[in-house]
Amino acid sequence: MSEISDSIIAEYNKNPVHFYEMEDFDVSYHEWNFICWDDITVYLKFKDDKIEKFSFSWNPGQVSTASCSLLAEMIEWKGIDEVMSRWYETFVDQWLEVLPRRRRAVVIWLLWVRNAIHQWRKDKKSDSDEILVEEFEDILDD
Repeated sequence: MSEISDSIIAEYNKNPVHFYEMEDFDVSYHEWNFICWDDITVYLKFKDDKIEKFSFSWNPGQVSTASCSLLAEMIEWKGIDEVMSRWYETFVDQWLEVLPRRRRAVVIWLLWVRNAIHQWRKDKKSDSDEILVEEFEDILDD
């Protein structure tokens, strides 16, 4: 982990972005991380096939709070398909590189946002943790 990552995590944890219960959402999705016990709800509002607003609430850990805050800044006013294609590299590009055992805490939010989008689309799809395993296959083998 780099000093930049440490400072980003500390800053976003102290001053999270979009950490509130949105009232006028189009979809909300509640999930918990069985590894670190983060218990979170994400809220999304859409306009013209883009994410107009994003927020999150409940009980996230330090790395999760930082990654979700960073995610909030990256996905507002982005197209839904673009958001559906983001993964861990998105955060590394934004200087949030963490130790391999904490990488799930970084990308779990993307999984939950993807599932909120599936729910809003009513496409009867649901992304599972298997996507995370596929993403980190090389890391898990180390």
